[in-house]
Amino acid sequence: MKKQGLVLLFWCMSVANVSAQNIEEVLKEYMAAWGEHNISKISTFYANDVIWYDLSSDTTTKGKEKVSKAITDAFMGYVPNMYWVKSGDAFVSKNTIIYEWTYGGTFDGKWGDKSVKNKKFSIKGISTTTINKSGKIISQKDYYDTDSFKRALGIVK
Repeated sequence: MKKQGLVLLFWCMSVANVSAQNIEEVLKEYMAAWGEHNISKISTFYANDVIWYDLSSDTTTKGKEKVSKAITDAFMGYVPNMYWVKSGDAFVSKNTIIYEWTYGGTFDGKWGDKSVKNKKFSIKGISTTTINKSGKIISQKDYYDTDSFKRALGIVK
């Protein structure tokens, strides 16, 4: 009986590890799509009922089409050379991964009513991404330092 219990315990541990590895692999591929600036590929990672929360604007967007447009407009719209890389530890709990990242590039466009021309920036943030059993993102929550961003753009001192 003890042997069966140990086998079951090791099997459960390996299933949990595979699950964490799958979640990290989805994140890796998702970030690669961002690195390629491939909006249609980015969209394929979202479930139809995905929810995106953005702390800087305190907004929640729901649904694959709306989230795809809102999130890519927000992070690529005025930053054609944007980069987004995992820069710290990642923590997996069940089907959610929490990770640190750095986002940057050269901003060229409007920030509110101010015109910003060719300003380089780099900001840090943390995201939580929850993935369903099909490997699709059902929730993305982004938390980042907008004050550093505004200072880099020359909007605030």
